[in-house]
Amino acid sequence: MLRRCLAACVLGLVAAGAAQADPEQILLKAADASRTANYRGVVVYRAGSAIESLRLVHGYEGGVERERLTALTGEPREIIRQDNKITCLLPKERKLDLKRPALKGLLTQVSPETLAALAAWYELRELGNARIAGRNCKGVELAPKDDYRYGFEIWADESSGVPLKVRLVSRDRRILEEVMFTEVEFPESLPVQAFEPDLDARQFRTVVRQEPTPSDNADLSDFPLRLEQLPAGFKVTLRDRRPGKDGRGAVEHVLISDGLSAVSLFAARDVPPERAFVGLSSMGAVNAYGRVYGGFHVTVVGETPPAAVRYIGEHLLLKDAPEAAKP
Repeated sequence: MLRRCLAACVLGLVAAGAAQADPEQILLKAADASRTANYRGVVVYRAGSAIESLRLVHGYEGGVERERLTALTGEPREIIRQDNKITCLLPKERKLDLKRPALKGLLTQVSPETLAALAAWYELRELGNARIAGRNCKGVELAPKDDYRYGFEIWADESSGVPLKVRLVSRDRRILEEVMFTEVEFPESLPVQAFEPDLDARQFRTVVRQEPTPSDNADLSDFPLRLEQLPAGFKVTLRDRRPGKDGRGAVEHVLISDGLSAVSLFAARDVPPERAFVGLSSMGAVNAYGRVYGGFHVTVVGETPPAAVRYIGEHLLLKDAPEAAKP
């Protein structure tokens, strides 16, 4: 989900608890709490008619962040994370899916400075009070100011700051995805054993991946395409290469983000025409746009409105091609 509406249902801020419900302070107490608090419970993820229940355990000790996510419905599977290292235990025939309901990353980069920048693209509003998983929560909304991003609604636990409900919403206020704790507790400490898999690894496919860390200094000097123009507020935060399908070749990957919303651009060489997706496609909150640039098949995909992926996909140029040769 929201490569991220699950992989970050836990945000936090570094803030002293002010008596007043200042939306900025609520937000700024939740990007820190999602990362540094200990919590465990049951999470429900909804997207359209799909509903999934998962057990989440999250801990932080000695500067190391750990997390274990176990599916309680559907096929047995687990995702275990230690900082940026992710280990997935999946049914042997299941395709790799690193999406995880923890909304990890949604507000990872949030700070007073980035909030000031986000104010140009989102309107920050207070949503009032709510009771979630038996806990009193304060709500805030990040409402988009244009058609290039969705909005976010976040309800954070008053005491700990941990977000207990996060929604991804369209500009017309339709709920696209929701992650919500139905049970939660905040232990003082968690043993290392709490982050060991329950599943027998011999019966499952194990996939290990080291996730790169986004930065403002992604090197595009040898990237084969030039990103001529991006939607206002978006910038490149990561560039890496990933194995191609069936282990053949490599796929260029660029992550483009405004600090909350993110879009991935994939460029693969010599894709057979019959396998090259072209045009616009949507599945729930995820939109994708594909086209061919010279010898590269480009796919732009993200949990953003269609306008964002189309805009990025239509404003590319092959570096070794003259302007007139732009497709």
